Amino acid sequence: MIINRFYCCMLGISTFAGLAAAQGAMNVTASEFVARSGRFNGVTVVISNLKIDLSAVSTTIPSGAVSPAGSGAPVPGSPAAPGPMSAGSSDIRCLPPRGFKTVKVGFPADANFTKCFFIAEAQYNALPKGQTLNAQLTFKGDSNLGYVITLFRLQ
Repeated sequence: MIINRFYCCMLGISTFAGLAAAQGAMNVTASEFVARSGRFNGVTVVISNLKIDLSAVSTTIPSGAVSPAGSGAPVPGSPAAPGPMSAGSSDIRCLPPRGFKTVKVGFPADANFTKCFFIAEAQYNALPKGQTLNAQLTFKGDSNLGYVITLFRLQ
């Protein structure tokens, strides 16, 4: 009787562990991600054959990030912030979380596709600087706020 309960308990634990492992990262092509990046909000994504440009780390990205204070439309019921109010009249900045750096990731499917990508400083320091690298990236994030690179594999 006790052995049967033990086996049932172990079977339940292994079932839940298997389900958790099945919730892994989603392998996506670069062109699919570029076409519908909003579809992958909050999902861990793996994409191969991306370019990480480490020749110059910049904090300004032309689209797909949090806008700086003073840009965009004012919130109704609040005083308007000083600064430009038209879309595209100021740079949109990628603001990395503390302990992270912004890196430029190039998508071969669309050279004009730019979003904010952040990488932990420890991972950034492990990469060779001053060049463009081919890599497989695993990341998670939001198309409006940016993506955090959790794993990279140089190719």
